[in-house]
Amino acid sequence: MKIVKIIILVFVFQAFLSVSAYAENKFYFFGKGNFVNSIGTESDYQAGENDFPIMSSHQNYGFGLGFTSGSGIVFYGIEVNFNLNGKTTLKDPSDDDTVEIDTYKYASGFILLGFNIIRSSSIKIYINGGGGVSYALDAKTQTYTSQLGYETQIDPPEKKYPLSGFGGVGFEIYFSQTSGLFLGGRYQYIAFDEPQTMFIALAGIAFSF
Repeated sequence: MKIVKIIILVFVFQAFLSVSAYAENKFYFFGKGNFVNSIGTESDYQAGENDFPIMSSHQNYGFGLGFTSGSGIVFYGIEVNFNLNGKTTLKDPSDDDTVEIDTYKYASGFILLGFNIIRSSSIKIYINGGGGVSYALDAKTQTYTSQLGYETQIDPPEKKYPLSGFGGVGFEIYFSQTSGLFLGGRYQYIAFDEPQTMFIALAGIAFSF
């Protein structure tokens, strides 16, 4: 996967450039919960083409890692996210038929920029945002049986590398000079064929040096 190789190269290159006595560098690892908003309307229905255009809100889980560097108020970095399968329900508005499907696993890579609002040796509060791309890891057509007993094929997203962006806030508390815990919240947008938005909760471990 070319996108993963590019992200790893950028990660290593940035780590090399950031070795500075005046810069604060941070590696972090986290788990995440994605709360995905519903998409689609009755007007999107097209018989034989888009029989189940309405997707219910749902959630899935994932994990990720990142690296940031900066001094003072501003910091920047890169981040990689991996998102696991979840369950969601699709609806056919012509007869109210529904089908439960598995969502696709996907990876996302971001370049991010952030600003420290409160910054001390033990506590940090910041806002950040990022932009990048996503990639479906199991992009293949899947067949399901609907509630009314009809077999339907669900195709993966047509866009191979949809653009993605997020904005959020974070809170870190350090128990030593080098390690601590963090919590964060984000709002993310993914430009799939039908754009998808979600709220994300993160929790993880940060290592500062």
